[in-house]
Amino acid sequence: MRSLLRNNQPLQRFFLGQLIQRTSDWIDIIVLNWAILQITHDPMALALLNMMRLLPQLIFAFITGKVVDCMQAIKLMYTVHACNILLTVILCFSFYERQLYMIYAVIAVRAYVQSIDNIQRNKVLPNFTAADKLKQIISMNALLINITRIIGPFIGGILLAYTTYELLLLIPVLSSVCVILLNKTLPHQNVQYKEHNIVQYFKTHKVILHIMITSMISMFFGFSFTIVLPIIVKQTLNQGALTYAVYTAVLALGSVTVLMCFMNQHKQTTICALIQWSVLFSLSIVMMLVQHTYIFMIAIFIMGFASQGFRTTHRVLVQQYTEEQYKGTVLSVTMMDRGFIPLGGMMLTYLYTTFGINVMFTTMFIGLVCVTLLCIYMKWEEKRDGTYIQSVK
Repeated sequence: MRSLLRNNQPLQRFFLGQLIQRTSDWIDIIVLNWAILQITHDPMALALLNMMRLLPQLIFAFITGKVVDCMQAIKLMYTVHACNILLTVILCFSFYERQLYMIYAVIAVRAYVQSIDNIQRNKVLPNFTAADKLKQIISMNALLINITRIIGPFIGGILLAYTTYELLLLIPVLSSVCVILLNKTLPHQNVQYKEHNIVQYFKTHKVILHIMITSMISMFFGFSFTIVLPIIVKQTLNQGALTYAVYTAVLALGSVTVLMCFMNQHKQTTICALIQWSVLFSLSIVMMLVQHTYIFMIAIFIMGFASQGFRTTHRVLVQQYTEEQYKGTVLSVTMMDRGFIPLGGMMLTYLYTTFGINVMFTTMFIGLVCVTLLCIYMKWEEKRDGTYIQSVK
């Protein structure tokens, strides 16, 4: 992986731009939440803020994907970041005028623009290197995103302690300028795709649809565990904030560990890998039923390890099996799976508070077993039907 980065300056600039952009996004999230709370003093306003950030991405996912598929990458990058700069300036003015409805509207539009950038960056990522390096490059990208989730909020908190949020709201402008300067050229897209029937594409490429379904189920029953973790630590394990912080760190350590392994692995990614990761994911839930502090910690590590392994394998398979002209749309729909995490969190919270932790864990286990069974079905289809995967270019 080091040699790949050392000899590939465009990829180095791309990853540096990714690091700056995603760190800026997390700083901006922290600043926006703080600013809204300062203006309204209403926790419900924060819920509305985050809804306005996420809802446009879900509603317009197909449109986002088609835009990414049908525009040259370099033109789209300039357009997206020019809009991001303009909308950020308008947002700062809206905060200055204390126009709350205007603030929410601009945040929604800007969030949609930023989602286009996110999908585009995931689409062009494989074009920086050979196909046999796909797993390593996607793992490196995931590792960078995990790093920004740690350093972004930390930097945002420090900056808020020493300066006003009005000034910090301009940070996305600086990050967009940096990204434009670092990525003056992106991998060229030779063909403009006119025919773009995504519904028909899913019908004829069922493997992609099945992979997406496994991801959504895993998000709903597995990844949503992070939402109920603080409740479990406090009410079941009778521990405090320090233990919760340790468990969160152990979960992140598991994720980072598997990504480091992937970056040094050259084995072809297959559906069998999804089966293995889903089984390990399910095993971590079984271990948690013991409810012993140290066993619980080991289970948390395995969960972080297995869940990140499953998610990265899922992303690699989607890239492998999707034709170039549909990658933007497929990735846009695929990345909607994160929306199932809060929904699953609501269900797990209800099960925990109403029926207890054992029922909650049993439900999670059943859901993840369903994921494993679907993955096994996919492998069976691959052996039975030669066109199940071979039809994908």
